[in-house]
Amino acid sequence: MLNVLKVRLYPNKEQEVALAKNFGCCRFVWNYYLEKTNNQYQETGKGLNYCEMAKDLTQLKKLPDYLFLQEATAATLQQSLKNLESAFKNFFQKRAKFPKFKSKHKKQSIRYPESCSIKGNGVKLPKLGIIKARIPKTISSKIKSVTVSKTSTDKYFAAILFKTDDLTLDKNGKISGIDLGLTSLVTVFNGETYRKVDPIKPTRKYAKRLKRRQQLLSRKTKGSNNRKKQVKRVAKVHEKIANTRQDFLHKISRELVDENQVIVVENLCIKGLARTKLAKSVLDAGFGMLVNFLGYKLEREGGKLIEVDRFFPSTKLCNCCKFKNNSLNLSIREWVCPNCQIYHDRDENAAKNIREEGMRILSTNTVGHTGIEACGEDVRLVGACTKKHSSVKQESPVERVSLTGECQFVVFFPNSPIRFFWV
Repeated sequence: MLNVLKVRLYPNKEQEVALAKNFGCCRFVWNYYLEKTNNQYQETGKGLNYCEMAKDLTQLKKLPDYLFLQEATAATLQQSLKNLESAFKNFFQKRAKFPKFKSKHKKQSIRYPESCSIKGNGVKLPKLGIIKARIPKTISSKIKSVTVSKTSTDKYFAAILFKTDDLTLDKNGKISGIDLGLTSLVTVFNGETYRKVDPIKPTRKYAKRLKRRQQLLSRKTKGSNNRKKQVKRVAKVHEKIANTRQDFLHKISRELVDENQVIVVENLCIKGLARTKLAKSVLDAGFGMLVNFLGYKLEREGGKLIEVDRFFPSTKLCNCCKFKNNSLNLSIREWVCPNCQIYHDRDENAAKNIREEGMRILSTNTVGHTGIEACGEDVRLVGACTKKHSSVKQESPVERVSLTGECQFVVFFPNSPIRFFWV
């Protein structure tokens, strides 16, 4: 089992210069061979693989105009070529977008695939020596690779990849259903009690500070040193917002994982919600990040994360009589079931339904839901597109016609003049 530990680095002036050269050389190699691969593909219809690029790089480093590449670690340049090949594979297999050219004005990163170790309170890297670091725990196993990154606020970090023993823990805990929302970030039901956690809304918390610094940035002359300084001040606010959100979600996920063995959540379409009028609040809440944290932390400790289908009507479904109330909207936070007259809190009812659906999936080992479907309902918001789309699982209309005492079925296919008759 592979594990990652991210630590803060504190390089001295000489090490900062060496890291800057490594960043620049790896970025140049990426951009150079990305352009060369694109040109060759347009001419011959076939690009370059890693072996071809590595052979060409060996000859390129000997040319007078490219002698600066010899100052960088050879393993980092080769790793940059491997990353480029992986980027092309992910694109052709439709897992990612087409690779882009890298810029020196954004986040920089390089990977050391070998000859890395931890010495005391520092990380030893090739051609750099021991870089002072803040290491929170000891790593006894062998280090596989170290990825060094530099943020836009001039902070250095190292992601240390190492191998650990597989966990065989029998985690004993509860099964909880979690409803994600904006009024309450999470509503947890563990079978006995409900618990709600309010969102902290870091973007809105630091909105005034960010607005003021962006106003000052817009008044600076482009290309000036004052503008570069102000760009870092703006980046620090964005970093503060991201760190605040990440720290809050880490604490929530850790608490939930410690208390539960199985956690059931909704499989929300974050990209779709980000196109609505609630986009700012949805992205500020960090639903996807929270589910990701819950997933890998449960996996490390022998737990399990179950995702319920996004079209499961957890909010509209009464958890007592299973009546589906289609008249609910976002403004209704409390409602009474028209069938059994039971009072429901919107979030608590959804959390209980999600937990029951997760237990059904866990017992039957099937994904989805039976009997209650979203077929026939509009699955897009009216304001999200110009034309309303309905579910494609609609059945074709069937009409029964009686002719001369015989029973015939006439099937009409929408948008088609073809008809089939059965006698």
